[in-house]
Amino acid sequence: MNVMIEDAGPCKKVLKFEIPKETIESEFEKKTVEVCDKVEVPGFRKGRAPRKLVEKRFGTQIKDEVKQAVVRDCYQKTLEENKLNPVGNPKFSEIELEVGKSLNFDVTLEIWPSFEVNQYKGLKLKKKTATVTDTDVQKVLMDMAFQKAQLTVEKNGNVKKGDHVICDCIVEVNGDNVLEDDDVEISVMNDVTVVNTKIQDLAAKLEGTKSNEECIIDVKLSDNFVKEEFRGKEARLKLKVKEIKRLTPPDVNDDFAKTLGFDSLENLKFNLRKRVEIDKKRWVEDDLRNQIFDILLDQTKFDLPQDFLSHHTDQRVYKYQLDLLNRGIPLEEIQKKTETIKNASAESVVRELKASLILDYIAEKEKIFVTENEVEHQIANISRAYNTETTRIRKQLERQGNLSYLRNDMRENKVVNFLLKEARIEE
Repeated sequence: MNVMIEDAGPCKKVLKFEIPKETIESEFEKKTVEVCDKVEVPGFRKGRAPRKLVEKRFGTQIKDEVKQAVVRDCYQKTLEENKLNPVGNPKFSEIELEVGKSLNFDVTLEIWPSFEVNQYKGLKLKKKTATVTDTDVQKVLMDMAFQKAQLTVEKNGNVKKGDHVICDCIVEVNGDNVLEDDDVEISVMNDVTVVNTKIQDLAAKLEGTKSNEECIIDVKLSDNFVKEEFRGKEARLKLKVKEIKRLTPPDVNDDFAKTLGFDSLENLKFNLRKRVEIDKKRWVEDDLRNQIFDILLDQTKFDLPQDFLSHHTDQRVYKYQLDLLNRGIPLEEIQKKTETIKNASAESVVRELKASLILDYIAEKEKIFVTENEVEHQIANISRAYNTETTRIRKQLERQGNLSYLRNDMRENKVVNFLLKEARIEE
């Protein structure tokens, strides 16, 4: 067997095989003997049919089995001898086998990158404070109050960002009214669509306007404007504010605390402080993990298999688009953002895959592994969280093919904890 291995890009190889005719003939002879020994041909006892008759009736089957055996054995042997670690499915060229001739074929495959992590012990990390302040508690308290806020009419106030205003709208093109729409409700935010046209920095333009006052905005009508003949034209949008509505939160007092199931405001604050403390500790831990990843990724440079990366990026984009659709975002809006979503997803996938490979490298070097007892313990924790039986969770993980992902995630967490233990952390 002759094999040439050529580079075809980052983490991509082309294996060019030439299998001598002697190997083909030897394998063909072996397969033919096997078939002759086990097939039953009408009129003959098992294993007693003439060879020529067997070859005539089962020649195609024998040829296919020879091709599969030779290709499989040569491919596997080449991977082992050259220590190639393939990722994804290899792509085989068209394979035509003829007895008496050598067999030539190509295999294109991607492989996991080869790299070294030189320094991973004693990483310098900065630990942020997890101290909970009164300001932290007050912020959460106000966020909770605004969740119960109600819209109230501001009779003498000015428009502020976050308000909801009722307006009469007039669209003018070259001084002519081309559209009038009364009692339009507009959310005063930065980028808002009015009369099918996106108005940038609308909040800044409307802020300060009083009831019964008019705000004039120069716009370019969108391609979705209701009147086709004016699409894409420069226009003047006149918004006459008729009513200003503002979200007004309830007073934060004992009565407010009781609506949330607490005896008093002090009791509510005490529980909020504990919750914020837990959240802050988790945030500090996540920040330390991210610092570890940043350092390791910065000092360890390697390429990723591009086809494998593209597949995972496309999967991430599809999942995100599906989530947006389920949240009611129009399809055309999602399609406009597809390129931005894909670029962001690609960056995220690259970071996740590289970090995972680096952690796997450290795990192998430090002989960090996960035992079956630890896996069972984790499954038990999951079952308690979902208030269901452990056997049911295990079967579900096995059925969905997620048991290996659970083991890998547990192993990566062990590696991160090892790196944190070895790190030099500055408070």
